[in-house]
Amino acid sequence: MKLEIRNNEEEKNHINQFNKEKKENKEKEKVETKKEKKKRRKIFLCLKILLILIILAIVFIFLFFKTTLFQEYKELWVQTAMTTMNHQYLATWFLSDEEIAEIMKKLEVENNENSDSDDILLVELEEEKEITVERITGKGYVGYVMIVPDASKVKLVDGRLTRKRF
Repeated sequence: MKLEIRNNEEEKNHINQFNKEKKENKEKEKVETKKEKKKRRKIFLCLKILLILIILAIVFIFLFFKTTLFQEYKELWVQTAMTTMNHQYLATWFLSDEEIAEIMKKLEVENNENSDSDDILLVELEEEKEITVERITGKGYVGYVMIVPDASKVKLVDGRLTRKRF
C-alpha cells in the first residue's frame, strides 16, 4: 500500500510539474507572440512611412515640374542642369525637349542693335591709371567687370598657391 501511495504521490507530483511546465510554456508563447506582434507593427509602420514619403515625393515632383507654382526655380533647375555637360539628365527626365528649349531660349543674349566695330571710338585717357570695377546687369544676371589700363601688369596666379609671393 505504501508503494501505491508513493506512486500516487509521485504521479501527482509529476502531473503538477507537467502542469507547471505547460503554464510556463503558454506564458512564453504569449510573450513571444506579443514580441512578434510588436515587430509586425513596427515593420508595418515603417512601410506606411515609406509609402507616404514616396507619395509626397511624387506629388512634389509633379508640382515642381508640371505647374507654374515654382516656375523660377524650375527655370533655374533646367538652366543649371543643361549648362553642365554631365548632369543634363536631371532636366530631361522630367521635362520635354520643347519645354527645355523654351526655358533655354530665355538665357540667350540677343543683339538687337546693328552694331559695327568701326563705330566704336576708343579714347585713351592718360589721367586714369587706376583699376576700376564696374557693375554690369542684364536679364537674369548681375556681374562685375574690371577695367585695367595697363594689361602688362596683370598676372595669372593659382589661388591655391597663396604662400608664394609673385
